[in-house]
Amino acid sequence: MLPLHSGPPQPGTHLSHRGSAQPARRARNVTIPSTLQTAVAVFILFALLVALAYRAVGSDIQVAPASSRRLLRDSSFSRARKFPVSNLTTLILVAGHSVYTGLDYHDAQGSSSWYLLDYQKEVKGQTESFMAHIRLGVEQAAADPKSVLLFSGGKARASAGPRAEAEGYWLVAEANDWFGFPEVRRRAFTEEKARDSFENLLFGLCRYYELTGHHPTHVTVVGYEFKKARFQDMHRAAVRYPATSFSYVGTPALTPSAVDGEAAAAAAFRTDPYGCSGALAAKRAERDPFAEGGYGPDRCPAMAGLLNWCGPDPYPGRLPWAPRR
Repeated sequence: MLPLHSGPPQPGTHLSHRGSAQPARRARNVTIPSTLQTAVAVFILFALLVALAYRAVGSDIQVAPASSRRLLRDSSFSRARKFPVSNLTTLILVAGHSVYTGLDYHDAQGSSSWYLLDYQKEVKGQTESFMAHIRLGVEQAAADPKSVLLFSGGKARASAGPRAEAEGYWLVAEANDWFGFPEVRRRAFTEEKARDSFENLLFGLCRYYELTGHHPTHVTVVGYEFKKARFQDMHRAAVRYPATSFSYVGTPALTPSAVDGEAAAAAAFRTDPYGCSGALAAKRAERDPFAEGGYGPDRCPAMAGLLNWCGPDPYPGRLPWAPRR
């Protein structure tokens, strides 16, 4: 019989439960596959859980179309906006009729201070009528301390340079110390994209939202008396603003020919209420020599559909100031 080895195990060996020495390499070969099997089992279980969770909610997960993603961004932008006069509730809208080209805004009654079309140059009191509209707008705003005074009119004449009608009106009021009502200044703003009377109202409502964060409870338009029917019966109806919350304050026509010209303009809007085609669309293009364009839906989210509507049927969508149809 061979003698038993009573010393410690030799390096590289492993004692089994029977006390026999086994090579250590063999034990390691068993340990490594066991670890891998555990890892694979965990991975498969995790994958199954993910698959089950996706199957449970997958029908609700959709990729929003580009238009929806844009509206979401617009909504986020709207929530982050600052509205400088959010405490005001009504709108006084002065429609512009000419670009001020003079250097001295104290000399606003001089015909050389305004860009006048040929027919306007021959009308006595033409520039004085612009002044009358500015003054009347300021007086209306002074009588209503909760109102926004908004001068409306874009950069309509290439020869006049990139000057907006609205800007000139505001500066004339400033030069005249707001006609004795300086407190109106902090509530007076401009809308500088409108290219016709319909856009005066449409963009005026949008601009009001940008300033206040809500829409007006009452609108008063200031202009020529002979345009009252166009604004009150056509443009107001096209944007579906309540008739009971709409007023028009006008100055007299300067010539009979102005009334005749109004008849032609009203007829065009009667067949094309939103001014999107034919002569009205061509006139808008002509009055946008600096490619300013209009207002997009990001500026006034609640008016997005109306801003892009061309009719000829009335806009059927929901509007913040009109009852739902």
